[in-house]
Amino acid sequence: MARSPRPAQLHGKGMNQIDGGATHRDGATNGSSPNNPMSGQLDSATPIKNPRVGRQSNGEAVQELTRRADMLATRGKYKEALSLVDEVLCLEPMRADLHHGRGQCLIHLGRAEDAVACFEEALRLEPGHHAAIRAKATALANQERWAESAACLKEALQRDPVNAEMRVELARCLTECGVQLKSSVQASAQLFHEALQASETYAAAHFQLGVIDSEADRPTEAKQHYARAVELNPCYVEAWNNLGVACRNLGEPDHALEAYSMALKTNMNCKKTQENMAICLLELGCRSLQQKDMKQASSFLKKALAFNAHNADIYFNLGVMYAEKQKLDRAKVNYELAVHFEPAHINAYNNLGVIYRRQGNHDAAMQCFQFALKTEPTMNLASKNLGAVYGAMGRMIEAIQLTKQALEKNPKDPEAYNNLALLYRDQCDVDECLQHLNTCLELEPKNQHASSNKLMSLNYQSELSREDVFAAHKNWGNQLERDIPVTFSSWKTSNSSSRPIRVGYISPDLYMHSVSYFIHAALQYHDPTCVHITCYSDVATEDDKTRYFRSLVPNWRVIAGLPDEEVARIIYEDGLDILVELTGHTGNNRLSVLARRPAPVIVTWMGYPHTTGLSRVDYRISDEHADPPHLPGLTTEQLVYLPDCFLCYTPPTNAPPVVLRPAQESYGCVTFGCFNNLAKVSTLTIRLWSQLLREVPGARLFLKSKALLCQTVQDKFRRAFAAYDIDSSRLDLSGLQPQTGSHLQMYSFVDVALDTAPYAGTTTTCEALYMGVPVVTLCGQGIHAQSVGAALLAAVQLGDLAASTEDEFVQKASKLAHNVVRLAALRAGLRTRMLKSVLCDGPR
Repeated sequence: MARSPRPAQLHGKGMNQIDGGATHRDGATNGSSPNNPMSGQLDSATPIKNPRVGRQSNGEAVQELTRRADMLATRGKYKEALSLVDEVLCLEPMRADLHHGRGQCLIHLGRAEDAVACFEEALRLEPGHHAAIRAKATALANQERWAESAACLKEALQRDPVNAEMRVELARCLTECGVQLKSSVQASAQLFHEALQASETYAAAHFQLGVIDSEADRPTEAKQHYARAVELNPCYVEAWNNLGVACRNLGEPDHALEAYSMALKTNMNCKKTQENMAICLLELGCRSLQQKDMKQASSFLKKALAFNAHNADIYFNLGVMYAEKQKLDRAKVNYELAVHFEPAHINAYNNLGVIYRRQGNHDAAMQCFQFALKTEPTMNLASKNLGAVYGAMGRMIEAIQLTKQALEKNPKDPEAYNNLALLYRDQCDVDECLQHLNTCLELEPKNQHASSNKLMSLNYQSELSREDVFAAHKNWGNQLERDIPVTFSSWKTSNSSSRPIRVGYISPDLYMHSVSYFIHAALQYHDPTCVHITCYSDVATEDDKTRYFRSLVPNWRVIAGLPDEEVARIIYEDGLDILVELTGHTGNNRLSVLARRPAPVIVTWMGYPHTTGLSRVDYRISDEHADPPHLPGLTTEQLVYLPDCFLCYTPPTNAPPVVLRPAQESYGCVTFGCFNNLAKVSTLTIRLWSQLLREVPGARLFLKSKALLCQTVQDKFRRAFAAYDIDSSRLDLSGLQPQTGSHLQMYSFVDVALDTAPYAGTTTTCEALYMGVPVVTLCGQGIHAQSVGAALLAAVQLGDLAASTEDEFVQKASKLAHNVVRLAALRAGLRTRMLKSVLCDGPR
């Protein structure tokens, strides 16, 4: 079913590129060199020179007034100085230097327009007055009248073309003029180029050309301009920042980090650079996640938080990292932080829902997926995941509808076809299931999940021959072995007979799962003097059973989330003698690990009722009842027979007591029952059960499975039995019970449990027997999956309830249903008999 997404996507916003403008709000010039000699501020008035020509009668007065004016201006008393200059001008109005001095006072008094007029008058009287030209340019620049200021400077440079200071001032004016004209890129670029002609070392002009190239998506050219800008001015924060942006756009995140570091070295409080540094580190973290380098990803992402602790995407990707490492509690915290800082972060809600689903909290999972879909109705991943939750709850119609909606949005989504297939299988539409799995494999031929799902689904079909099912498994195995070469051909084993045999068990089901009831005894009762156990746990969400199993064995390796190649290497390094896999083609198997041959002997056991199809798996454990020597199941492995029974069952500790009174005495009629997976209720099974119900006219049939919560599925089954003349009123259909105890309690309503064919029950058969309810099964002819029931019944001395033919099945079930005395005796003594039998004899 839908999985949490693999590798995590970057959801960061675009980089914060600093464009530059006339003035930077933090006090630094944006687009100009911080050390520009033309600052726009006049430190003091230019001293008013004594006249070269004047009337002798006024000479002394003028000389005194100008002396006093100079003194006042030097002390910053420009208003008083201005009054004295005006007095002098009344006496000598044609003096250019007096008009220039008056303009200087006006600039300091904030009267720039009037100052410009004074400088112009000075230039009218003395066109070559160098100081007046410079002062006018400065006054115009202070008013951001950059073009006029530039014109003044160009005029001055005609008289003094080598004046480096004025060239820098002209470059600044042209650059600022270009910034003002930013709406016209061509005109701006021309001005920036003119600025560089005036002064090639003017850093701000290079910076602004870099901005133009960045906005035109020319990162290579932009990088060159920004690099030149910081070469000319190593303290240019904005240029360092934008150089980092250009490097990142060129796919050079390491260089981007260097540039951002230089910017922060100059100004550690630059907010935009901090944000950009965080985004760059986030990108590096995502790259490491995709490469499965979790250590490096953790380092980058945690560093990113130091620069922006409010970035939701950083927390999201930390969540992805922890989820990949199976640290779900930490992943959950980070996803919650992501939605805290960005309440509409749909990917965080989706992944949070995946965790809740793994933890069995379906209500919380639904809320997360529903919120994601409400925010973004086209989000396929949320549709598939919500469909999976509905499927787990038995809400099949809604589950299928949501998954089909995902396919409408993306008809090429192989995962959606796989999910849809399993939903149909859960409601016993195996043909439909196989069609969708075939479509999935057409889209993604190497999809191992879908391949295993297909092989497992073939076991449910009573119409297929055992040869067809075996051929499909063998063909799959041949293909996998062509795709995956043998990695190990020699192993780190010892021939010493004095050391314990090193045995490893690999499984994703070492938690409260059906497999756990059968592996329990092997882990609990192994003899450490003879056998050294290592468990390779692929459990996604650990529970109390997982922790208990961990306490039973000396070595416990967590392999969840690790790639097959790494898992195979870990197993190889452990130097096992025997590797036992417990999954077969059920969910989340590691058959690709087995194909690499990480141990000298590989065995498959208990998790799957058929061959793996791999020639590289040496043995499959069975017994003479499940695989009779004269007609064993077809298999690529060599069969190894355990004495008595190939399974050992450890009952749940919270099982309720057996209800001693047979159900028919309590409810007035015989009740047959089956709590198997609904996919096992094949056309053969329905025909067989219908024949039995006709044989016992007053009897009822009680079926319990998760898909039967859905009314549509119930109606389908009623129609299936009606085709064999079984009235729907004789069927009691129920969904799953939430707890093991309540599930087992339901056996009190059943007189005789009926097994399915060609895929018999295993855990459900043991549960029925443990609750005092006998099971009638139909043996398979060379089909292991159908003969498991016979092996379990033989183990508790009820072999007479295993039928060889359909007619015999009906006769045995009918006879047993009418034998109230035997049913009562079984109710009273079957649990004790079972606990004393080889089926529950763990120490053996």
